Amino acid sequence: MIDGYSIRLLLISDTHGRLRIINELASHVQADAVIHAGDFGFYDDGSYGRLSARELRLQVVHSDLSRSDKERILDLSPDERIVAAREILPLSEFPAYIEGRRNFSVPVYAVWGNHEDKDVVERLFRGDIQVKNLHILHHRRTYKVGPVLIYGLGGNFLAGSKLLQRPIAGGAGKIWSTLVQYRDLVEAIDKEADWPGLRIFVSHVSPGKEPFMELVGVRTRAGFTISGHMGVPTCMVWNPFAVSSLEEAEKRLRNGLDDVRNACTGNARPEAEWVEQAFSVLGRIPEDTIDIGRGIKVPRWYRRMTHVNLPDVHVGYAVMDIDEEGTKLQTFITNPRVSGVGRTQRR
Repeated sequence: MIDGYSIRLLLISDTHGRLRIINELASHVQADAVIHAGDFGFYDDGSYGRLSARELRLQVVHSDLSRSDKERILDLSPDERIVAAREILPLSEFPAYIEGRRNFSVPVYAVWGNHEDKDVVERLFRGDIQVKNLHILHHRRTYKVGPVLIYGLGGNFLAGSKLLQRPIAGGAGKIWSTLVQYRDLVEAIDKEADWPGLRIFVSHVSPGKEPFMELVGVRTRAGFTISGHMGVPTCMVWNPFAVSSLEEAEKRLRNGLDDVRNACTGNARPEAEWVEQAFSVLGRIPEDTIDIGRGIKVPRWYRRMTHVNLPDVHVGYAVMDIDEEGTKLQTFITNPRVSGVGRTQRR
């Protein structure tokens, strides 16, 4: 740990465009900064016409519109549905932040999710859109925030030919991550080999769901991984040591890497060389160990890396305190019956 530093982080995910809750929760828990694990709500006023018919339908179905309004819009043709949605269904509060009418009260470090407008995400990635206190986590950037190195990559994870596309991949309201992005992210973290503090890897897809995500956490020596996407009923927190034997945990990593490699190499004959090079970089698992007693040594990642999978923000969130004494994590469920952020119940 870096001497003399302390920080409180609010951990949230899946705001789906309802962004005011970020400042509300940050104030409620007195956070110094926020980590957001995707499905942020990266849409602007032009997004209606860029979403597929299916994506716009999902926006309607999962909106706060009345049942009668939902049924009316869903009965329209795709073109008519776009017109009707523009009139009564805001896709996101993000345009107000783009225009400077609203701002985030503390720094927010966010990956994009799998349900976002690729056009908006690309402009954020290039820096064409800049929002006060919003920092986008991606494959070419890390952030040193007090005693923490924060880095990440969002989007869905789709092994096979889609993983071989070049960033940023997706369209029509869907985004997925790519192999070259994971290679670039790992190489960016390798440049931080001397970082003495905690490392936090942020992804949208859970390492519990995709072993490849856990592999990236292991490969980059993450102390914590933060993810969302799953729509779980509460915050889920686990450690490889707590849920599996070392043999099982190592097999999961190996099989996860092999499964993804096999899915990709079958689609990559013209590009086999760079694909194999990327997997070579990703597969270099750190060999450092720790003694857990009686002279028994295990890989550091197996005993020390902890995964935090977050529910949608209206369901729950987590708070992480980091100081010279270590790291403390609290998870909460949100009570929707109370105005504002509501009461919280410790779990």
